[in-house]
Amino acid sequence: MRRLLISGLAAGWMATGVAHGAEITERTTYFMVQGATFAELDRALGMTGPLLSGGERHAGSTKVTFSRDLEFASRKMGCQVSRTNLRLDLVTTLPRWNAPGRADPQTRTKWKILQRDIAEHEAHHSKIAKTWLDRMNRELLALPAEPTCARMELVATRRVHELQLDHANAQVGFDRAEARVVDSRLNGKLAAATGKAIR
Repeated sequence: MRRLLISGLAAGWMATGVAHGAEITERTTYFMVQGATFAELDRALGMTGPLLSGGERHAGSTKVTFSRDLEFASRKMGCQVSRTNLRLDLVTTLPRWNAPGRADPQTRTKWKILQRDIAEHEAHHSKIAKTWLDRMNRELLALPAEPTCARMELVATRRVHELQLDHANAQVGFDRAEARVVDSRLNGKLAAATGKAIR
């Protein structure tokens, strides 16, 4: 039996669980925003939010780390992946606001809606990662046998890299789709909560 440790990191995009033999850990961190009006809070998000690739600050982020300790076994038909030992670590960063006394009720209501929308967006990034974790587990265990375990390691490593790239593309695709609808969705939620259109 041979083993291969492979790790990968993707960024962008509180509990511990086990799914299909994979360990998942999640934690949430926060950054503070300051302001007394919704416009001030919106500006603060762009100034203090997590800095992602490309040098842009975002209202939230989810750091995704996949790791796996693959095990291989020689059988009659050749060498195969016998265990994947997958692990997924998720670190979500969200905004937090301690409302000053001069913040009016409408601003507080708008903030709750915005904060909830940001949290839901980041939760979907985590959901995408968990979906790909399951897919990685299935596909690695289903790889056809190779003549030697050395060859099996090479094949498994290549497939891991392909799956991680596909996962990263899925995360980017979600962000692109969100960029097209997030403003209208938020404006609709804010207008419904405050009883007037948001300009």
